[in-house]
Amino acid sequence: MPRVIVPAASLAALALAACGGGDKASDSKPAPPDVAANFTPPLDARGGEPAWGLTIRGATLTLSQANQPDLAGVAPGAVIQPHTASWSAALPDGRTLKATFYASNCVEPATGATYPFSAEVQLPGGALLDGCGGPPARPAPAAKAAGRKR
Repeated sequence: MPRVIVPAASLAALALAACGGGDKASDSKPAPPDVAANFTPPLDARGGEPAWGLTIRGATLTLSQANQPDLAGVAPGAVIQPHTASWSAALPDGRTLKATFYASNCVEPATGATYPFSAEVQLPGGALLDGCGGPPARPAPAAKAAGRKR
């Protein structure tokens, strides 16, 4: 199957196009896991042993690891294949950082949290980091102020 590179802006357009038309019953069903819109940034991934975190914001991938400087690079778009999306980010020093999200539920062993994707990050030297990923967690709603004056 041929690979298709989809710029981040196009992913958003695909997401909007996928929402048009249809009846209300079909609009409420989740999209199948291989639809490009499911992999639209922002996305986060994390893993342990060693602990790491990855963010995808627009075309920027940023990898954070304990006791190491962050690696940040630009990926012009994702390569979308059935149930998979991959980004290859060019780092400032010319090396490449690759992140791949797989449409497969993932449970983070340390916390038991469930994520919609399993994730893999290939470091510039070739080492692989495995973890879980999905859209960024939404902050909990702020508690209502107690005893407000009227």
